[in-house]
Amino acid sequence: MGLQGNLRTIILPDVLQWISTSRKTGILLVNGPSGVAKRIFFNQGAIASSASSDPREYLGHFLISRGYLTEEQLNKAMETQIQTGIKLGKILVMVGILEEAELEAMLRLKAEETLYSLFLWDEGDFTFKDLQSIDEDMHHISLDVTSVIMEGIRRKDEWARIRKTIPSDLVVLRATGKPLPPGLSRERSLAARVLAAAGAERSVTEIALELHATEFQVSDAAYHLCGVGCLEVGAEKPSAEEQSYTQVHRRILEEAANALAEGRYEEALNMYRYLAKVMPEDEEVLRGLAMADEGACQAFFRDSVPRSTVLELAIPVAGLAGENLTPQEGFLASRINGSWDIESVLKVSPIPERQALQAIRRLIEKGVLRPVRNR
Repeated sequence: MGLQGNLRTIILPDVLQWISTSRKTGILLVNGPSGVAKRIFFNQGAIASSASSDPREYLGHFLISRGYLTEEQLNKAMETQIQTGIKLGKILVMVGILEEAELEAMLRLKAEETLYSLFLWDEGDFTFKDLQSIDEDMHHISLDVTSVIMEGIRRKDEWARIRKTIPSDLVVLRATGKPLPPGLSRERSLAARVLAAAGAERSVTEIALELHATEFQVSDAAYHLCGVGCLEVGAEKPSAEEQSYTQVHRRILEEAANALAEGRYEEALNMYRYLAKVMPEDEEVLRGLAMADEGACQAFFRDSVPRSTVLELAIPVAGLAGENLTPQEGFLASRINGSWDIESVLKVSPIPERQALQAIRRLIEKGVLRPVRNR
């Protein structure tokens, strides 16, 4: 019998406990919201291994994050792997980068970390597939599900504490200059490497990429470094997506300013209207919008509908209520009688001329008013 669902409705500990109690053999596949997929392999209810599609949880990157390997060494080892078909771990032992015992310990730790990180997911679609046996070519471990659940819950609680100090992966970590305590100053210590990487105004995400580690691993190390006074947390950096949007908006703002300077008021107005929606408090945008609106209005009544034009309602009077007009638009529409020209309407209007002209223009564009046809 299989099982499927989402971690929002069936929490991971319950899923693991069901597989363990039923002494299942098979594979639990969990697809996370970010596109990462993880697999947990079970043999008679015990966890036999785990795997992830996140490159940072591949063996090579995992070893880099732990200080056992450099990027250059990984590149050479992977070239050898492609040429020979020998597993990466075996190659690293053959060339003397790792001892057999170190490889064994790292493979087990990698499988455990891949599994424990699942407890930090708040949602994810999962499917359990029953199998007679596991034929996957992988490093086998044997983990008791109850112990895994207890450690996973502990880490989730730890993550909540970390987030009080390091509220997001976009915050900048800064070294204070205080040296590391002896217990954290080992060359391969992740804490030491995080501290070294924090000297260049990098965010948690940037440091994680630099060290080939996960955000949790870096945040966990940074949390302890903050606790001993070696690190401090700065402000958030804009995300890559936000930076991209900002660059696009600044480019549009430049184009809008050029169009305004060259008298292309309608073009400038359209761009400023868009920018006002996404940057509603930007003073440069608001100033440009006002100037473009005034210029477009002057050009409209100079070139398209002169102020000597007589206007009439283009819809029945009863239809005005359904047009969602502003108070200024409603007042002006009610004064249009098919006899007065725009200049005459402006003379009897208590609305400032510039605002009145803008309102009349909007009414014409909405199709509420139109020029009287020659009779």
